[in-house]
Amino acid sequence: MELAPLADPSGLISTSDYLRVGSDVRELTRAVERGELVKLRRGSYVPVRRWDSAGPRERHLLRAVAASRAARRELPFAGATAAAIWEMWQHSYPEEVSFLDEWKGGGRSEPGVRRITAAASSAFVRRVDGHLVTGVARTAIDVARSAGDFTTAVGTLDWALWRRNPNRVTREELAAELKKLPTTLRRRFVERAIAFASPMSDSYAESYARALMYVLGYEVPVLQLEFPHATGSYFVDFAWPAYLVIAEIDGFGKYLDPSMNAGDPARVVLAEKLREDELRRRGYHVIRVYWSDLTNPVALVTKLDTAGIPRGRR
Repeated sequence: MELAPLADPSGLISTSDYLRVGSDVRELTRAVERGELVKLRRGSYVPVRRWDSAGPRERHLLRAVAASRAARRELPFAGATAAAIWEMWQHSYPEEVSFLDEWKGGGRSEPGVRRITAAASSAFVRRVDGHLVTGVARTAIDVARSAGDFTTAVGTLDWALWRRNPNRVTREELAAELKKLPTTLRRRFVERAIAFASPMSDSYAESYARALMYVLGYEVPVLQLEFPHATGSYFVDFAWPAYLVIAEIDGFGKYLDPSMNAGDPARVVLAEKLREDELRRRGYHVIRVYWSDLTNPVALVTKLDTAGIPRGRR
């Protein structure tokens, strides 16, 4: 039997649905063994083609739907899972699905599930795309306090404040949400990240780069500095006007992804060259920063030092 047509709109095939059509559920196990299905958890499967074509966020959401269906009652998604539903910027997507639940004093842990219990009763929740999730402020705080370090904590908070985010919150709302949590839960760490967060960052890569520069001790740049020109304005990712230096986060998507270049990558390349020529004409040195520079800070240090950006924050 062809299994893919049995998938529901979310992409999952459940044991209960398979039984409903009168099929032998052992066929699902055999399909996993043949490499046709991926088992997400007990009773939930996804066609391997769907899984292989899914990115990290979509895979996490598939796990989330599977975990939600296995739960005895509906619980709000929280932490990284709520962030995935909100489409917040975050460094990576864990395999564990996070729910908000009130502390009930121990009990057995559930494989693939993390329960966030801190201040659960006072958390604001709402529905997003049919899913019950924690609000933007609480979600951003939970992701930040579970981050491995400062550089990975800032991005989600930047998204929560982002001026282009229709669901944005204020810095005061983030601080108020943090105050609801016990002081032992990395409060000082998250307070520093909230103070550093900015509504001017336009991508996770920009947030990560700015936080990394800060951790490395460099003077913090001006974000989205405007350079008017004859037909409009250029806005640059990072600028240090006192040193006539600009840094741009350069991803390859705008060159390779037709949805980002209208099917004309040559036009994008030309526009980038004209932009850079104009900035250099004004006396600025332009640094191109790639994701590889961020994962290898020595490369970033070399570029910033060569450009004359001082260490020692003002």
